[in-house]
Amino acid sequence: MWGYPLWLFLGLWIALTARTAIEPARLARVTASWVAVFVLFALAFIANYAVLPAIDHRYRAVLYPGDRLADEIARRFRAATGRPLVYVIGTMWDGGNVAHYAREQPRVLIDGDPRRAPWIDLGDLRSKGAAVVWTGGDPTVMPVGLRRIAGDAQVQAPFTLPFRRGDGTLTVGWAILRPQPAFAFLRPPT
Repeated sequence: MWGYPLWLFLGLWIALTARTAIEPARLARVTASWVAVFVLFALAFIANYAVLPAIDHRYRAVLYPGDRLADEIARRFRAATGRPLVYVIGTMWDGGNVAHYAREQPRVLIDGDPRRAPWIDLGDLRSKGAAVVWTGGDPTVMPVGLRRIAGDAQVQAPFTLPFRRGDGTLTVGWAILRPQPAFAFLRPPT
């Protein structure tokens, strides 16, 4: 990674070490080679995102419906609680997509682990509630890692979203950690 910027000086090095002047025929060959490589990369890009998803059905991050996921989670959370979505608990990928695309720009408690997001005030999270989101495993059972912090969240009916292109779908499991009064989670268990 540190050496990558050194490639910026490649053109300068070539110009300084070239012993002969560049003739028009050589310049034409260099230009044609550059155009061919550029066109090949452009065609490979188009094939990878427009043609291959219909053939090989591999997962591609750019086709992930992050915007639809965020809209759906925020809308469902608002409908269930009457409050805007302030916190989301999930993996960096799922929670990050919700946080990035949701209008409310909620904060993410990554993997339900306060050590991964020390800026999250757990008391504030409990008082405002959170949406718990997962896309791997059984969509009707909250993953163990998320249960540590949101074990009392109410699992909701899963839903599916179509990927941006192709016939793939994303199955989303989610739960609501309902907002609680500040004193409710400060009391010792009975």
